[in-house]
Amino acid sequence: MNKLIGLLVGALLSSPVCADENDFRCLKSIGLKKPLRLQFTLASDNDDVGSVIYKNGSGRIPIKRVKETQLRRGPVGRPSEIETRWAEIAPEGAGGTYLVVSQGAVLSGFRYIRQDGKQFSFEEEPEAAAEQGCHWPR
Repeated sequence: MNKLIGLLVGALLSSPVCADENDFRCLKSIGLKKPLRLQFTLASDNDDVGSVIYKNGSGRIPIKRVKETQLRRGPVGRPSEIETRWAEIAPEGAGGTYLVVSQGAVLSGFRYIRQDGKQFSFEEEPEAAAEQGCHWPR
Protein backbone atom coordinates (compact mmCIF):
# COMPACT_ATOMS: atom_id res chain seq x y z
CA MET A 1 0.00 0.00 0.00
CA ASN A 2 2.82 2.46 0.87
CA LYS A 3 4.43 1.71 -2.50
CA LEU A 4 1.17 2.56 -4.30
CA ILE A 5 0.82 5.84 -2.39
CA GLY A 6 4.45 6.71 -3.21
CA LEU A 7 3.84 6.07 -6.92
CA LEU A 8 0.68 8.19 -6.86
CA VAL A 9 2.42 11.11 -5.14
CA GLY A 10 5.35 10.84 -7.58
CA ALA A 11 2.99 10.91 -10.56
CA LEU A 12 1.18 13.97 -9.21
CA LEU A 13 4.40 15.85 -8.52
CA SER A 14 5.77 15.17 -12.00
CA SER A 15 2.52 16.11 -13.75
CA PRO A 16 2.97 19.14 -16.02
CA VAL A 17 -0.24 20.68 -14.66
CA CYS A 18 1.06 20.53 -11.09
CA ALA A 19 4.60 21.55 -12.00
CA ASP A 20 3.67 24.88 -13.55
CA GLU A 21 0.08 25.63 -12.62
CA ASN A 22 0.75 29.11 -11.15
CA ASP A 23 4.00 30.21 -12.80
CA PHE A 24 2.70 31.77 -16.01
CA ARG A 25 2.03 35.12 -17.65
CA CYS A 26 -0.75 36.00 -20.10
CA LEU A 27 0.37 38.40 -22.82
CA LYS A 28 -1.04 40.10 -25.92
CA SER A 29 0.79 41.74 -28.79
CA ILE A 30 1.01 45.50 -29.15
CA GLY A 31 0.34 47.34 -32.41
CA LEU A 32 -1.41 44.62 -34.44
CA LYS A 33 -5.01 44.95 -35.69
CA LYS A 34 -5.70 41.40 -34.54
CA PRO A 35 -3.53 40.88 -31.43
CA LEU A 36 -1.57 37.70 -30.85
CA ARG A 37 -2.08 36.19 -27.41
CA LEU A 38 0.20 33.79 -25.61
CA GLN A 39 0.77 32.10 -22.28
CA PHE A 40 4.42 32.11 -21.16
CA THR A 41 4.99 29.42 -18.54
CA LEU A 42 8.09 28.55 -16.52
CA ALA A 43 8.48 25.15 -14.93
CA SER A 44 8.41 25.61 -11.16
CA ASP A 45 10.91 22.78 -10.65
CA ASN A 46 13.48 24.05 -13.21
CA ASP A 47 13.66 27.77 -14.06
CA ASP A 48 15.78 27.10 -17.17
CA VAL A 49 12.87 25.56 -19.12
CA GLY A 50 9.27 26.41 -19.86
CA SER A 51 6.72 26.61 -22.63
CA VAL A 52 4.64 28.99 -24.70
CA ILE A 53 1.07 28.40 -25.80
CA TYR A 54 -0.50 30.68 -28.40
CA LYS A 55 -4.24 31.30 -28.52
CA ASN A 56 -5.50 29.27 -31.49
CA GLY A 57 -2.01 27.73 -31.80
CA SER A 58 -1.20 24.10 -32.50
CA GLY A 59 0.00 23.30 -28.98
CA ARG A 60 2.67 23.81 -26.35
CA ILE A 61 6.08 25.06 -27.61
CA PRO A 62 8.96 24.10 -25.32
CA ILE A 63 11.50 26.85 -24.54
CA LYS A 64 14.86 26.97 -22.76
CA ARG A 65 16.83 29.79 -21.18
CA VAL A 66 19.92 30.52 -23.27
CA LYS A 67 21.22 33.79 -21.79
CA GLU A 68 20.62 36.14 -18.89
CA THR A 69 22.04 39.66 -18.70
CA GLN A 70 21.86 42.18 -15.87
CA LEU A 71 20.78 45.46 -17.48
CA ARG A 72 20.72 47.63 -14.39
CA ARG A 73 21.63 46.98 -10.80
CA GLY A 74 18.76 47.59 -8.39
CA PRO A 75 19.10 49.84 -5.35
CA VAL A 76 19.99 48.17 -2.06
CA GLY A 77 17.34 45.63 -1.14
CA ARG A 78 15.71 45.70 -4.60
CA PRO A 79 16.15 43.23 -7.47
CA SER A 80 18.20 44.12 -10.53
CA GLU A 81 16.67 44.58 -13.97
CA ILE A 82 17.40 41.42 -15.97
CA GLU A 83 17.00 40.53 -19.65
CA THR A 84 16.49 36.82 -20.25
CA ARG A 85 16.70 35.24 -23.70
CA TRP A 86 14.60 32.13 -24.30
CA ALA A 87 14.88 29.90 -27.39
CA GLU A 88 12.10 27.77 -28.80
CA ILE A 89 12.98 24.10 -28.96
CA ALA A 90 11.46 23.11 -32.30
CA PRO A 91 11.47 19.54 -33.68
CA GLU A 92 12.85 20.84 -37.00
CA GLY A 93 15.70 22.75 -35.37
CA ALA A 94 15.98 26.35 -34.18
CA GLY A 95 12.80 28.31 -33.61
CA GLY A 96 12.15 31.87 -32.55
CA THR A 97 13.50 33.77 -29.56
CA TYR A 98 11.73 35.48 -26.65
CA LEU A 99 13.37 38.42 -24.86
CA VAL A 100 11.98 39.09 -21.40
CA VAL A 101 12.97 42.13 -19.31
CA SER A 102 12.01 41.93 -15.66
CA GLN A 103 12.83 43.35 -12.26
CA GLY A 104 11.79 40.80 -9.68
CA ALA A 105 8.19 39.87 -10.42
CA VAL A 106 7.58 42.98 -12.57
CA LEU A 107 7.68 42.36 -16.32
CA SER A 108 8.72 45.54 -18.15
CA GLY A 109 9.40 44.16 -21.63
CA PHE A 110 8.53 41.11 -23.71
CA ARG A 111 9.42 40.57 -27.39
CA TYR A 112 9.25 37.63 -29.76
CA ILE A 113 11.76 37.51 -32.63
CA ARG A 114 10.96 35.13 -35.48
CA GLN A 115 13.72 33.37 -37.40
CA ASP A 116 13.25 35.83 -40.29
CA GLY A 117 13.97 38.74 -37.89
CA LYS A 118 10.40 40.06 -37.63
CA GLN A 119 9.69 41.21 -34.05
CA PHE A 120 6.50 41.38 -32.02
CA SER A 121 6.17 43.29 -28.74
CA PHE A 122 3.82 42.08 -26.03
CA GLU A 123 2.29 43.44 -22.85
CA GLU A 124 0.79 41.60 -19.92
CA GLU A 125 -2.92 40.87 -19.97
CA PRO A 126 -3.65 40.19 -16.28
CA GLU A 127 -7.42 40.00 -16.80
CA ALA A 128 -6.86 36.83 -18.89
CA ALA A 129 -5.15 35.00 -16.00
CA ALA A 130 -7.20 32.26 -14.40
CA GLU A 131 -6.25 29.65 -11.82
CA GLN A 132 -5.06 27.03 -14.35
CA GLY A 133 -3.82 29.27 -17.18
CA CYS A 134 -4.86 32.02 -19.57
CA HIS A 135 -8.47 32.38 -20.74
CA TRP A 136 -8.83 34.86 -23.58
CA PRO A 137 -11.90 36.51 -25.09
CA ARG A 138 -13.22 34.91 -28.26
